Amino acid sequence: MKNLNNVNYSDIKILIFDIDGILTDGKIYMSESGEETKCFFAHDGTGIRLAKKFGILVGFISARKSRAAKKRSEELGIDFYVEGCVDKFKSLQNILNDYNLNFQNVFYMGDDIVDIELLKCAALSASVPEAPAYVKNFASITAKNRGGQGAVREMIDFILEKKGLLAQLLKEFEHK
Repeated sequence: MKNLNNVNYSDIKILIFDIDGILTDGKIYMSESGEETKCFFAHDGTGIRLAKKFGILVGFISARKSRAAKKRSEELGIDFYVEGCVDKFKSLQNILNDYNLNFQNVFYMGDDIVDIELLKCAALSASVPEAPAYVKNFASITAKNRGGQGAVREMIDFILEKKGLLAQLLKEFEHK
């Protein structure tokens, strides 16, 4: 587990999330016709929009392919969406090259064995309570909320607070 005191929050410029188990509850719902559906938490979407409002890049990297997840990413206007990803680390390297960023700029949130490399290399990383202990051990922090139940929003609010942006946002409401 990384020391949160060593994180330079002003350097965090890109937030990357796994989908199943992070943006969703990790369950895969299938209709009788075989169509997959997912349940997303509205507050997580609001948090993503807030991060984007402050110019923070947001994207998803998922090992699975899902029409529902792709549709949700389009609704949120995220900056990049990678699905069916066999090598998440290589995908992250390509994304960082595309945006001229490095690992010191990355927040990553994942919950399974395929996420460990990204949890390790990100400047700040998080997991969820229901992730296996050996995965959580590689994260900087474990959210209090479960995946698909506000964990993403919790971490975005945490980052915005550490960057001084949450207070700035709340002041806007005081003057209205």
